[in-house]
Formats: sequence, structure tokens, C-alpha cells
Amino acid sequence: MTIAWTLIPLTFLLPYVDPTRAPYFDLTQVISQLSYWFTQSGGKYGAPLVAVVVLMRLVSCCDITTKQKMKLSIIVVSIAAICAGGGAALNEDVLKTRLKIPRPNIVWLAGGNGAGPLGMTAEEFYANGDKKTRSLVLSNVLNSRPSPVSLSRSIEAHWIEETGFSLPSGHAFAAMFFATFFLMLAATYLSFQKLWLFYALLPWALAVCYSRPILRVHTPMDITIGGLQGLLLGLLAWLVTRLLLRKFS
Repeated sequence: MTIAWTLIPLTFLLPYVDPTRAPYFDLTQVISQLSYWFTQSGGKYGAPLVAVVVLMRLVSCCDITTKQKMKLSIIVVSIAAICAGGGAALNEDVLKTRLKIPRPNIVWLAGGNGAGPLGMTAEEFYANGDKKTRSLVLSNVLNSRPSPVSLSRSIEAHWIEETGFSLPSGHAFAAMFFATFFLMLAATYLSFQKLWLFYALLPWALAVCYSRPILRVHTPMDITIGGLQGLLLGLLAWLVTRLLLRKFS
């Protein structure tokens, strides 16, 4: 998992991926739409669904009694919910609101000193009340004619939804957390032959992380910090789960 995380900072160097400098990906093309779907898989609905599927695979592969599988499921779900929910709350309600780092797409739309299509500076945009109010402002800008940027309908809707602050990336956190947690659990309790699905979590988590700057809603720094949070909390959750399983086995 550590090796996988070290691939995230490469986004600082890759052209088209880093949204803080041109050139950018065309957000109406196939690779951008694929990035959108990877982003959805690591979002507030997608990531828990991935976790449920992986947990079902983990439990079905364990050579233990039905009672032990129930204990395993309850402990894993409890630890995952506490850690993932707590980490998300820390990011959204504490770190983002204190750091107040604007998203790169907002900075780009604002232009220099508010001279861009946004019609205001990034700081003025974020002073527009809550997320719902900012979403309405951004929607009006994106639907003006001529449009300031070419977006597919799904990516436009995603931009309008994502009007919170930028650092750290919640999607990168969630993807790396679940990938680390479940891969470490699988490596602990399953034979090598049964690990193929769990190893697939690594490229999935990286794809979710990379999708964020490709869609221009996060910077490489955002996903690097968010991914590191997920990695560390995933390892902690794995250790706590092992201790609880030993205690209640």
C-alpha cells in the first residue's frame, strides 16, 4: 500500500493531470468520463458500496464458522464506519474549513483578481454563504452563454455539487482507506490464491485519486494528503480489528 501511495505525487509532474497548469484534459471526452465514474466509485455512495462487496468476498473466503463470520462482519463494519466517518468529519468540518484552500476549478474560473468568467475572486466566491448558495452561483456561471468551459453534463453537475474547500481530498482519503484496510485484512486471513480481488483495490484507489485532478476539482497536494490520511488510518483500523478479533475469538 505504501508503494501504491508513492505513485500519487506523480500527479505533480504529469501534464494534463495537474489542474493548476495548462494543458488540461478535455472534460467532454472519454478519459474524463471514465475519471468521473471512478470519482463516483470513491464518493459517499460508491465507496461504501465497494466496501460492502469486498467485505462479502472477505467473509465468504474465510475458512471459519458461521458464528465467527458474523463476529468478523460486525467488527469490520463497526471499525470501518467509525474510522471512515470520523476521518470524513475531520476533513470536512475541521481541516477544510480552517485551511480554506479553494478548488483549482474555482481558481481558474476566477482568473486574476476576479477578472475571469466567475466574476469574482475565489475568496469572494467562498464567502457566498454555504455550499448550496455557492452551487447556485456556479450553476449560473456555467450555464451562461457563451459557456466559459466545455463540460459533459455529468461533470458539470459534479462541479456544481463540489463547492466546498479543497484540501484534503475526501475521495482520495476514502479510496485509500478502504483499499488499505481490506487488503491488509485479506492478506492477514486469506491464502495468496484468494487475494486477487483485494489486490485490485490498489489500482482502483489510485484511479480514484487520479480522477480528482483530471476533473480539476482537486490539486496533486489535495490527493497526496488525502491519500496519506487514508493509508495511515487504514493501517490503524486493521491493527484495531486484529486486536478485537483476537479478543473476541
